Amino acid sequence: MSDEINNEEVLPATLAEGETIIPEDKVEEIKEAVAEVLKTAKVEEAEDKSDVISAPEPSEIPTLPGIGIVGDGAMGSTTVPATPKPKAAAKKAVVKEDTVAIHSTRNVTWSGVGKVYSGYNIVTKDQADKWLTRSHVRLATPQEVAQGFGK
Repeated sequence: MSDEINNEEVLPATLAEGETIIPEDKVEEIKEAVAEVLKTAKVEEAEDKSDVISAPEPSEIPTLPGIGIVGDGAMGSTTVPATPKPKAAAKKAVVKEDTVAIHSTRNVTWSGVGKVYSGYNIVTKDQADKWLTRSHVRLATPQEVAQGFGK
């Protein structure tokens, strides 16, 4: 089999000076044929769009993937209208109650009142009234609290 291999060098064809690949009398005929093929291809491309897979036109209502009723009343994966999330500014305003600083000498939990820890505690005025009835709790001044927190 290796005896059949031809190891001779193959030289490419070269054109003589002034010679063209297409004979001059056929140039106009070939240009017309190419123009006809291009026109036909454009017409076919414009007409035949049945095999083209396309995406639906975007709607003005934003949608998200979700679960909903698809065909024949069956539940499945589909798109559902996106509901806008409420903005942070629309949150309810938090009403701050008057607070009081108290000092406790021990950790105590009182059912219905709350918890106090050893040291300074910030509680509501109602809670402070109840805690001040206990012997280990006293009212703290703002200067005392600031000094306790190193300011």
